[in-house]
Amino acid sequence: MKYVRKWTFWFAAASICIGLNKYVGNDESNILLIGLNPILHAIAYTEPLRHWIFDYANVPHPEYSASVGVRFPAYALHFLSFVLMGALIDAAIRRIRRRAGGGMESG
Repeated sequence: MKYVRKWTFWFAAASICIGLNKYVGNDESNILLIGLNPILHAIAYTEPLRHWIFDYANVPHPEYSASVGVRFPAYALHFLSFVLMGALIDAAIRRIRRRAGGGMESG
C-alpha cells in the first residue's frame, strides 16, 4: 500500500474519474476534462493539435461550441499530464525530504 501515499497515484485516479465522468456524458462542455487541466487547456486550442482533441466531424450544431465532443487522444493526454504533474510533486517531495533528513528517505 505504499503507492497510496504517492501523489502520482491520486492524480492518476482523479484523471480516470474525470475521464469516466466525461465519457458517460456528465461533462458536455469539457470543463473538467480540458478546462481544469492547464497542460491540455494550453494545447487544445493550438491549430495542429486541435483536431486531434476535438471531434468536429460529429457536431450536430457547429454554432454551439459546448456540443463538440472529444476524441481518445484527449483522454490519453489528460491522463499523461496528470501522471506527470503527480510525478513532479513526488520528485519535489523526495528532494525536500533528502535535504531535510540528511540523505534519509522515508517513502
